[in-house]
Amino acid sequence: MYDEIKKLAETIGFEKCGETKGRLIPCDTSLRRFCEQNVCGKYKSCYMCPPAEGSAETLVAKLHNCKDVLVFTREYPCEDMSNYLSVQIAHERRSQMLWKSMQKLGYTKENSRVLTVGGCHLCEKCGILTGEPCRHPDTACPSVSGYCIEVGKLAESLGLSMTGENGGIVFFCLVLLK
Repeated sequence: MYDEIKKLAETIGFEKCGETKGRLIPCDTSLRRFCEQNVCGKYKSCYMCPPAEGSAETLVAKLHNCKDVLVFTREYPCEDMSNYLSVQIAHERRSQMLWKSMQKLGYTKENSRVLTVGGCHLCEKCGILTGEPCRHPDTACPSVSGYCIEVGKLAESLGLSMTGENGGIVFFCLVLLK
């Protein structure tokens, strides 16, 4: 099922895929506290992150109401954490390319959504900080973290690894299908 999305993802460079039902995605709303600690600097300053994207309970409910979820991974070289942000942004761009490609096939925010790692980095300064609407509403992807997904449990349930086979870092991209 969803072969066209899987093929797009492979073409874009995602390496592994798992598939599950939205209601089976393990979530814990208490994980929102990590967003609230604002270690990444995106809390209250990015449309794709909390609280702008929605409350923890609202996002978990949206996720659990999805019919199917495709989970894509990719391992990136990351010898030390000094290049973490650039690797994260590379994954974010790959996820955004998948979302744009899906839209060309007729997918919309009404019937699907792509979640990616971390907050959005499309703009140097998000419009939320200047009172403007999102400048890239057809490209920007919300944060997996904002949806309170227990990624470790999800990976385990799908037989996907959280650790890179080549010593790199593994990032996740979720395609929510309503």
